[in-house]
This record gives sequence, C-alpha cells and structure tokens, in this order.
Amino acid sequence: MALQISPKDTNLLLKEKNILTADVLDKYRVAGEITQTCLAFIISLINDSYHLGAHEPYSAAELCLLGDSFMQSLIDTKYKKIIEKGIAQPVTLDVNNIVAGYSPELNDEESNMTFKAGDVVTINLGCHIDGYTSNLAHTIVIYPPGATPPGPLLGENADIICASYLATETVVTLLACALTPEKIPNSLANGPVKQITGSLIRKVVNEIAKSFNCTVVPLSKVRRVRRFLAGQAEGVVAERDFKGVVWSEKDQEEELLRASESINETQISIIDKSQGRIDNPDNTIPTDDFVVSPGEVYSVDIRMAPLNREEPGIVTLESLDGFKSKKEEFNPKHSIFIRDVSIAEQLKLRNSRRLLSLVDKKQSVYPFKLAYVSEHFPLQKDKNIVEQLIKVEKDVKVFKFGLAECINKQLFVSKPIVAGKFIPLKNILNLSTSTGINGYDASNPTLPGLELPLPKLGVTLLKLKTLLKQSPAVNVSRFSSTVALSTESGCLRLGGGVQNFKCSWVHSDYELQGDIAALVNELAALTQDERFGIKIRETVVLKDTIAGPVAEETMEE
Repeated sequence: MALQISPKDTNLLLKEKNILTADVLDKYRVAGEITQTCLAFIISLINDSYHLGAHEPYSAAELCLLGDSFMQSLIDTKYKKIIEKGIAQPVTLDVNNIVAGYSPELNDEESNMTFKAGDVVTINLGCHIDGYTSNLAHTIVIYPPGATPPGPLLGENADIICASYLATETVVTLLACALTPEKIPNSLANGPVKQITGSLIRKVVNEIAKSFNCTVVPLSKVRRVRRFLAGQAEGVVAERDFKGVVWSEKDQEEELLRASESINETQISIIDKSQGRIDNPDNTIPTDDFVVSPGEVYSVDIRMAPLNREEPGIVTLESLDGFKSKKEEFNPKHSIFIRDVSIAEQLKLRNSRRLLSLVDKKQSVYPFKLAYVSEHFPLQKDKNIVEQLIKVEKDVKVFKFGLAECINKQLFVSKPIVAGKFIPLKNILNLSTSTGINGYDASNPTLPGLELPLPKLGVTLLKLKTLLKQSPAVNVSRFSSTVALSTESGCLRLGGGVQNFKCSWVHSDYELQGDIAALVNELAALTQDERFGIKIRETVVLKDTIAGPVAEETMEE
C-alpha cells in the first residue's frame, strides 16, 4: 500500500531537498568527516589493544559502544541548530562469516567476543546531518601482537579483501567519470555515447570478482541515496524511484546455468518467474537500466566471498535468530532496531511505554540500539569511563523488559544479523518446493522483486533455508563508501579512500588479467593525473579528536 502524498510534497521531499547546493554538500561533507574520524578512532583502539598490547584487548561490545559514543559526541558539536542529526548506522564489527548486524550489548555475554589473530573484521558505521547520510565500511585484519605484522595474510581471506577493495575503488572512479563523460575510457563506450550505466557497473564488479575466484555476496549494491533515504529500511519500506544495482542469489544462479554445459532444459525444469512480473509500481523494483547523472549521491557497498574450488554452488545469507543451539554455534542476539513510524499501538507494560517514549523523542528513522536512549549516552571524556559503562549497562537491562512488547506490536523491527553460507549446487537441485514458486519468507523482508532467490530453478527462500544448517560458512570482506557528484564542486568521496585508509597487508594468489586489468589500470591512471585526469576529493580525518595514532596498513597483491 502506497502512502498518499501530494505532488507538491513529493517534489519537495524527493527532488528539491536533494539538489546538491553548497549547504547540502557541506552537510554531506561534515557527515563524511565524522564517519572518517570515527573509523580512525576504532582502528586506533584495535591497534592499541590487539597489536601494540597497550592494555587488555577490547571486546566487540566495548568497541561498538565506544565507537558509537565517540561518533555521537562529534555529531553534537556540529550544526547545533539542526535537530535532525545523529547516528545513521550503529557501529558493527562483522567478524569472518558475519555479513552484517553484529553489534552486541555490554550485558550480552553470550553474544560478546574478543577477536583472535587471523580474524577478518569489517567495521561498519554511519551518521547523518539533517538526513544527509554518510555510510562507511572498511575491512581490517587482526594480526598477531607486535608493532609490525610478521607477514601478509594469505589464502581465501586475502582473495576476498583484494577483490572487494579493488571493486569498490573502481566503482568510485566510474561514478566520478559521470561528471566528465568525455574522460570515460573508450573500452567502456557503448557506441558514440559515453555514459556510466547500471549494467556497466555490474559487469565491471563481476569481472573483478571472477579474477580473484570470488563471488559478489547478496546485499551488495551500488545505489543512489537521498535525504533520509540511505537504505536503512530496505525490505521494510519500499522506496519510490529506486535507482541502483543490487546483487542477489539470482545473479549467481544465472552464472552457474550459463557456465554449465551439462545442464539443459531436458535435465532441469527451468522456470523464469522474473518474466512474469512486469509491473514496477513507482519504480520500486531494482533494475540495471539507469544512467548515473551529475548532481546525485551514491552509496557503493561491495561484499565478496570466496568460491569453492572443488564444486559449484551459491553463496547465500543466513539470518541468525539469537538462540543458542546444541552445536554451540556462534549465534548472537539482535541488538539493532528500526522504529516503524507508520504503526501506533497501545502498550500495556510501563517499561514498554517508557522505552517507546524515549525512542520517539531521541531517535529518527535510522537504526538504533537501546544504549542510545540511555541518559548516560554518549559517554563523557572528563568522567570515569568505567562507571559510565556500568550505568549504560544497567539502563539497557531495564529497557529490555519493555523491548519484547514493542517488537511483538511491530513498533520496532529488529535488524537481522546475517552470516554467509555456501550451498553446493547438487544440494539445491535435489530440493522440491512443495509451496510452489509463490512461497515467500515474511520474516526476512527484502527489496521488491527479489523475493524469490532462485527464480529459474523455482527455489524459494523458505526452501533454501532448509539447507543452511548443514552448509559451511564462508568469510566475507566488505568495503563501502558514499560519493557525491556535484556539478560545481566535482566528486566528493565521503568515506574511505587511499589518502586516509589503506587496505590491510594481504597477498593474493590471483591477479587481474586481460581486459579488466587494463581497464582498472586506466581508471587508476586517470585518478593520478592531476592535470587531465579525474579529481576525487576525500573528506579528512579530524586528527585532533583522536587519542593515539592510527597505524598505517599496506596491501600487496
């Protein structure tokens, strides 16, 4: 059901408020500086505690809360007259096969953990100023203790880090080319017209993934963001005029069917359900049929996982439910929530009413954690940190008494913690879907048009879930950044970038070859040519706000 909004308000909210004026671009810039600085702060905490041994290693819950508190403190010092500002993406530390959503609370001992040498950790965070959002993700490696690593990370983890890093940097450069189409390499030209399209972005990312024997993990996307629309409620609210490239299991299915010479219509019943769905109301269904235009802002979010070298299969996602199984598998509880403002319900419990009142008063349409509504958040630097952490922990414990009713009444929607899993193709082919191809998993909402993960094989998400428990986990690497394409100020990268954050020291057995290698090198040369190339400005790290140096990391391919 679509909300009835007048054409005047629609034009104001979706068009006028998203014009990249000097004021809007400055809000994006400030949000980018805050996310950059917060990422540098978290990396410095990890380096000091895990690598340099300055003190006992911080747990994941402590790092998340310290990062959130640091980010909120920076936000409070900017644009003091603006009410709508805050954390857009709570700090998450997604470890190894955890793809998104891992941000444990202090009092959740079963979900909390400390890292060990060799772990691949993705730091994900974001903030907004007046609804203009900067999201950032950066993958690092936990090395053995010492001032310098004994050597580079090897193996499949190195492959996925190289692939995701190079794909992200290449896509950012492609987006910057949209401001000066004449500088687009001739190899990318589609006839006489030079332009950056969604299909071109997908092709480049897929080729880079294939070069490193990787696959693009579902949830990866390169999408346009607008004021208050940065993908924080995808699957909960359908976004009008969606513009972006989205990867799902369907893309891996097409590649497998195309690559296998032994599979044909006489052996497998191939049903292309996507052909039957031609209606796209309000352009909410993702499609590659779009052109990147100047004056837009894009989020680049690329995740890579290794392919099984022994047998073909599909990398998919498993939503962790938070219940501890007999196998002692790591299954953390959900800790990030979204307020569904379209629902109003009467609550019975006093704790529930108090929690809802605090959330409505302090939070916006972005995800939040229970710690955010504590009166002791953010932490104060001039006070005892340990005592403040204890007070926040006590507040969270009280809030949890009212959390269940808010979730049951659908006032709060929990953000799932998802993990990467590899399912062999032979197991998928042996499935039988008794509910038919129209069976959807309502507990795991997704973008419109992507409800059926394997449309040609007719396998629903409900049936695919039956294979997840017996499927092996796969590690995932992720890099994410936000890019503003201003016709007057040029390309502004809000997060990441080689000037501020270098990739971890890894060494892959694979390398780019052929046409994709030539393309990536040509685009890299354009960014280094100060006179005739492409200028990509990066937001700076506010050095004076970080206690302790940030150790530089390097990458070898």
